[in-house]
Amino acid sequence: MPGASLVFKGKKKTGDYNGEMNSAVWLKWLQDQVLPKIGGGVLVVDRAPYHVKLTEESRPAISSMEKSQLADWLEELDAAQTNWPPMWRQAKTAARMRPQAAKHRPTPRYLVQDLAEKFGVSIIFSSVAHPELNPIEMVWGTVKVALRYANVAFNLTRL
Repeated sequence: MPGASLVFKGKKKTGDYNGEMNSAVWLKWLQDQVLPKIGGGVLVVDRAPYHVKLTEESRPAISSMEKSQLADWLEELDAAQTNWPPMWRQAKTAARMRPQAAKHRPTPRYLVQDLAEKFGVSIIFSSVAHPELNPIEMVWGTVKVALRYANVAFNLTRL
């Protein structure tokens, strides 16, 4: 899309830009460069970790939560059982609270959805583990094979 490029020189030697990209950079780029140009359109998003960052409200309880954090989470969602004793925070163990948290797992909502909504853009998430459904993946595969076949070194100058 003209005027919507995001170019940066990778500093890490991972061979993959995904190690340097993050949700904040990606969302800012969408907000400033992409979404204003496609207002009312559709954006297809794959499931890269920085694309599917959950909103605060839709974050589920996680196994690494301490007992007090889990109890806070249950209270915020009004998910404590009504038949639990009044002092349930002290009486219940984290292990006994987890099944209740699992029953009240919020529906995932991603930051990109909230951002896109402001521009009237619809989001479609591509299927997991089906790169053939994402046209850019097919292009990248073709380019990589062609470069490998031509024995082209993958460095910035040569590229």
